[in-house]
Amino acid sequence: MENKFLAPLIAGIIYVSLLIFTIANRPSQKQQWLFAIYLFTAMMWSVSDFLLRSDFFIEHKLLLFRLVIFFSVWWAVQLYYFTRIFLNLPGGVGIWWGYGCLLLFGILIVLDYIPPGLTVEAGHVTPTYGWWIILYVLPLVTLAGHGIYSLIKRFRAVTDLEEHNKVGYLVIAICLLIVFGFAGITPLASGFPVSHLGGLLSASILTYAVVRHELISFNVVLRRGLGLLSLAAMGFVASLLLFFIIHLLVGFELEPVTLILATFAVLIVAWFLQRVRPVFLGTVEQLFFRERYKHRQELLDFVRREMSGVFSLQELSEGLLPPLVKALDCRGAHVLLRETSGDFGMMFSEPNRKSDGPSLSIRQSSPIVDWLKKDYLTRENIEVLPEFRGLWEQERDKLKALGIEMLFPLVSRGNLIGILAVGRKQSGKYSVEDTSLVASIASQVAINLEKERLQEELRKREQELALINKLALVITSSLNIQEVYDAFIAGLREVIDIDFATVSLIEGKDLCFSALSSQVGSAWKIGEKIRLSGTGTEWVVRHKKSLMEPDLEHDRMFSTGGKYLKQGIRSLVYLPLISKDEGIGSLIIGSCLPHAYTPTQINLLERLAAQISTSIANAQLYAKAEQRARVDELTGLYNRRHFDETLKHEIDRHSRYGSMLSLAFIDLDNFKKYNDALGHLVGDKLLAQIGHLLQSSVRNIDMAFRYGGDEFAIIMPHTSAENSLAVSERIRDGMAAESADAQISVTASFGIASWPSDGLTVDHLINAADKALYYAKRTGGNRSCLVSQMLLLTTDVHEKTPVAEKETLNIIYALASTIEARDAYTYGHSQKVRAYAVALAESLSLPPEKVTAISHAALLHDIGKIGIYDEVLNKKGKLDIPEYELVKMHPQLSRTIVAHVSSLTPCLPAIHQHHERWDGKGYPGGLKGESISLEGRILAIADAFDAMTSKRPY
Repeated sequence: MENKFLAPLIAGIIYVSLLIFTIANRPSQKQQWLFAIYLFTAMMWSVSDFLLRSDFFIEHKLLLFRLVIFFSVWWAVQLYYFTRIFLNLPGGVGIWWGYGCLLLFGILIVLDYIPPGLTVEAGHVTPTYGWWIILYVLPLVTLAGHGIYSLIKRFRAVTDLEEHNKVGYLVIAICLLIVFGFAGITPLASGFPVSHLGGLLSASILTYAVVRHELISFNVVLRRGLGLLSLAAMGFVASLLLFFIIHLLVGFELEPVTLILATFAVLIVAWFLQRVRPVFLGTVEQLFFRERYKHRQELLDFVRREMSGVFSLQELSEGLLPPLVKALDCRGAHVLLRETSGDFGMMFSEPNRKSDGPSLSIRQSSPIVDWLKKDYLTRENIEVLPEFRGLWEQERDKLKALGIEMLFPLVSRGNLIGILAVGRKQSGKYSVEDTSLVASIASQVAINLEKERLQEELRKREQELALINKLALVITSSLNIQEVYDAFIAGLREVIDIDFATVSLIEGKDLCFSALSSQVGSAWKIGEKIRLSGTGTEWVVRHKKSLMEPDLEHDRMFSTGGKYLKQGIRSLVYLPLISKDEGIGSLIIGSCLPHAYTPTQINLLERLAAQISTSIANAQLYAKAEQRARVDELTGLYNRRHFDETLKHEIDRHSRYGSMLSLAFIDLDNFKKYNDALGHLVGDKLLAQIGHLLQSSVRNIDMAFRYGGDEFAIIMPHTSAENSLAVSERIRDGMAAESADAQISVTASFGIASWPSDGLTVDHLINAADKALYYAKRTGGNRSCLVSQMLLLTTDVHEKTPVAEKETLNIIYALASTIEARDAYTYGHSQKVRAYAVALAESLSLPPEKVTAISHAALLHDIGKIGIYDEVLNKKGKLDIPEYELVKMHPQLSRTIVAHVSSLTPCLPAIHQHHERWDGKGYPGGLKGESISLEGRILAIADAFDAMTSKRPY
């Protein structure tokens, strides 16, 4: 009898040990959980069989037998499932079949169908067998057969030695179960429960396999097991000792069974209270702290668990300060860290403070620092204690402005590495618990703050080195100051806050802004010059060291400070640019924030300024060399090479924006006689005087050139022929007056051509201006002549070859297509006007040559719109008076352009008069009635009809 229930009892105890062994590893993988469930079912099977075979619960033997057969089936199904997962095999139909049979079996047991009954005689339990035994044996046989088949197949297929061993363990374990399982229904089992022996051997093999393949760590279980056993033993001994003391004091009777049970009861209650203690205390704290409880827990969770996963100071501050402020219900919290200078500066704040808020800094010599090395500090201490009477007034004001209530030291390895400043509570005062909480948090985060600070400094150093290397490559790759500077500032913004930056170079007694980058605007432009005296550049170049103005709103050292402040710049750094031990200018960096730059950042800027100085000096030399290559040394004017480049560029630019351009050629009258009579040196002196006169006489937008010998040229952008004539006459009169004063006979003749009316290409425009110049010289000299004036007085410009005329005609028609492409309304307009005008002319039975002339005129009547701005052509609304006057110029300009082709002369009246009206209110001549040509009247009607029937922007 003892053998029959002792074996399942021992097996159950071993299963419990294995289960504890597995759960102690805190299973996280699916394999571990399935193995733990397998051990649980085996344990329940053994325990229920032990109770069945023992003398306990005589009246519940039927229920115990049902539990035995249920857990034995579940045990087999769970073993099959674990085997599949252990070998990374799919569950398949076998899992569904096994759990399905288990579910059906359990339902029948609950409904008392199986087994229907049993008999107990002399310790032997005999169930009433029937049809249900098939339901019990069927899943066991099918799962065992399918499992063995899959394992043998896998055993033969695998080549990996480790996988081969895993399969081998499972084959041995299942074979033992089958052998001992079938032995359990033989006469041998009547004397000893051999099936439990097989289950125990199988479980041991599987446990070895799990440990062998590191699903469970034996060392972890051993450590935790020893700890728990030691704790339980201490509790057990302490409980016994307590009972013994009570026995001595009050005579309490001690019975062994009662004593042991009471001790276990105490241990169980202690374990239970330990488990529910966090929940109970949390509930109580939640009742007292209410909405702040969640933020306190969030803060504590961050400090205990999440802080180790933080990778930057910014992340640390974002995880620490917001929950701290909410947990304390205070107005703000700030972290100050030790800077390179030794002072403590505000690094992070909650709520985040921008430029509009005060920034707290505490000097290393402050009595606050001395106090914090020993303990935390309160506002009352600062106001009352004599140690703080010598506190720097600025520090006291900032503490008051920020509403700082308490300062806590951040100490790491015995060193004060930072300060945690906490603002006043929204209501009430800080309790002892609040103070303890903040002090505890400060002590725990200090090490992490120092670690992240060091790592961040390392990252910044790496960034700085990478930036210096990158800028070194940029600096040596270009001689253009603006290119070098743009790359320099773009790289610098990666590590330093920059709202304004400029390179200012010294030119004599002036300071020139050679490169500029600003996000807030600037009081100066690139190329603009100011007086060097009284500027920050003068100071840093003289002293050859950098200078910072921390807050222009409170203190400005130089005359330019007011203009910087007007643009929103609060702090400035002046950095000298030194090349070959000579100051060439300064690099000026600005920010909209006061006290924006730390000593570390200024040190970086100094190193970079030293790097860029050589490049800027080289670029300056290159610019001077290029300037010399474009300037005529004798007169100081631009030379012929620069003239050719500029004229082409200006024609392209005016073509894009639809404006007029004028070119004036100047030739000195009688200069050859003057030069031959007085010598070349005197002649050169006169040319230099004329160059100076031209430079001082032209407008800012005009450009003067020495074209060659005694010839000069002036390019006048955005200038009509009439306005350019006025400019030329003013210059000519000035030159004539100076010649008269010097009693010399040298005067100047001017030839003026306008684009596009007098020429569409560079060569055509130069040729037109050149012909106008020589026409002015042939007609007496010392005068200015327009191409249009020359056309009215002579016909020599129409003496063209057929080839040249065909080329000009092709250009005009191409230009007509360009106008249509520029103006959405004009697109297709000329073609439709042409169709309407031809139809009218043919209906009046006009001669073929008249119809042809009207056809060409209709196609070219709006060609003069090339001289009108795009914004005027496409304006959606009524034109103002200046805009309308500009539009009214296009018939005259169209006539002037078409006049270059002599074969189109019959078209000129219609083109010129297509906006005249019968009542005399048209333009440009205000002609009336039949004084308007028939061709002009026909074109006006066709143009007006298409305008009224088309969608126009105005």
